[in-house]
Amino acid sequence: MSTPLIGTADALTPEWLASVLTTHDGRSPSITAVDLQAIGQGQLGATYAVTPTYGSGGEGFPARVVVKLPAADPNSRAFAQNLGCYAREVAFYTEAASRLAVRTPQCWAATVSEDGADFVLVLEDLSPARECGQLDGCGVEEARAALAQAAALHASSWGDAELARAEWLLTGTGVWRHLSAKAPATAEAFAERFAGRMDDATERAVAGLANGPAAVWVERGMRPRCVWHSDFRLDNLLFDAAGGAVPLVVVDWQSVTWADGTIDASYFLGAGMPTELRREHQESLIRGYHEALVAGGVRDYSWDECWDDYRAHAIAGLLVAITAGMGTTPSPEADALFLTMASRHAQHMLDVDTLSLLAAG
Repeated sequence: MSTPLIGTADALTPEWLASVLTTHDGRSPSITAVDLQAIGQGQLGATYAVTPTYGSGGEGFPARVVVKLPAADPNSRAFAQNLGCYAREVAFYTEAASRLAVRTPQCWAATVSEDGADFVLVLEDLSPARECGQLDGCGVEEARAALAQAAALHASSWGDAELARAEWLLTGTGVWRHLSAKAPATAEAFAERFAGRMDDATERAVAGLANGPAAVWVERGMRPRCVWHSDFRLDNLLFDAAGGAVPLVVVDWQSVTWADGTIDASYFLGAGMPTELRREHQESLIRGYHEALVAGGVRDYSWDECWDDYRAHAIAGLLVAITAGMGTTPSPEADALFLTMASRHAQHMLDVDTLSLLAAG
């Protein structure tokens, strides 16, 4: 039975939820009421914790689920549609999640419209969970746990021939080539919008994008290797989920792509750790990530190659920050997030000398 599409939370009725919670053997519950609570501050979608009140036949069904819908803001929604975000996340849950070692929410239902503008996901509720705020950053143990999940994702998909042919994954590489080609213009627009609010490192790194390093980087980053989350940051990680029963869960698969997974590791440390802490621990953390890849069966990826990739891929975080900053509706909260991300990624690039590495080819 296909999942009926709904565009807004108003359409999330007891009857609709009962229809999508139908089990494989055809059993469905009676739901008399639903309680909705908005959660998170996603820029490209709206997410709700939904608590059903069961009338009868509720045994074995979830006490609460998480429902993801398109963004209410038309600009953010159009941005997500143009990048294929909704279609990609639905495909991830329906075609790939069960094949991978990374911990994701169980998916009860998933569907997307033909034009990619509407979608709905009904996912396992993993609350209560501990979150590390993107603005504050995380500590070393949280970073180590996150990189272990990144390695599980990458190693379990490394060289997977079937996934390597999946059109919905491959289309993501085109998105990144497009974004890298537009990087100089996007950087100029970002600099104008945030003029007077950027620190010195951000100004230098954003200015550096005008010389074309993103076009050089994308050829390295889009090497066909494994599933790449491509937005692997603290806001998309749930620590001590389900009241501590699950150490870490990775969510938000709207940007998943087939490419070089080490971008996730570089992006995460650049965005998620305070700069001084990242400087002190980045090499040992990336060594741990590489060791986990090897333990997961990856044999054709040396430490030296991994470390150079980590350095080169620091540019990806800045590209994400400026693109998202220019593609979503301005607000004090969003501006603070994107400026913090840009600042950390910019300093990361300067610390590991990304621009020189890319200039050398």
